[in-house]
Amino acid sequence: MKLAILYLAAFAFCIGLPLGAEGQQSNQGTAALQSPLYVPPSAKGGRKVTSKETQGKYTAQEVVVQPGKGPPRHRHTREDEAFYVLEGQYEFRVGEQVIPASVGAFLFAPRGIPHTYKNVGTTPSRHITIISPGGLEQFFEELEALGRELPTSDPAYKTRYLAIYEKYGIQYLE
Repeated sequence: MKLAILYLAAFAFCIGLPLGAEGQQSNQGTAALQSPLYVPPSAKGGRKVTSKETQGKYTAQEVVVQPGKGPPRHRHTREDEAFYVLEGQYEFRVGEQVIPASVGAFLFAPRGIPHTYKNVGTTPSRHITIISPGGLEQFFEELEALGRELPTSDPAYKTRYLAIYEKYGIQYLE
């Protein structure tokens, strides 16, 4: 029963359901949410829904991770993240916990808690990341642009990389 409640709470977080007086909203500006949104599958992953399409409530993206890879350990000061594994084998680290995760696993990483993940399998893995509130897609766009502009070996790369983290309230911990 506790697990079902956890999944329900995580689902409510992901779609921005009102959970009490603080979560109640007016109907003003909900037109963007009245139509379905379809995003076809992509072997490369990518954005599924942006904060613009959810009125800032959340961003969802499909992430493809190569074996042995994953983001550096970090902490969000503004966003919560949820992860749903579609394919492959992961090892998540959230706070002091090490959590193995395979297909069908769901993990919630609250803001303020250091976390990371790594593909521990031998083939590419895929997961959906849901970030709330939305808007962090701009962080990823800036990192991608930096990667196109400068090689990671350039002395200026790390300084600019860390500045992007700081701009979006993300603390780089490695």
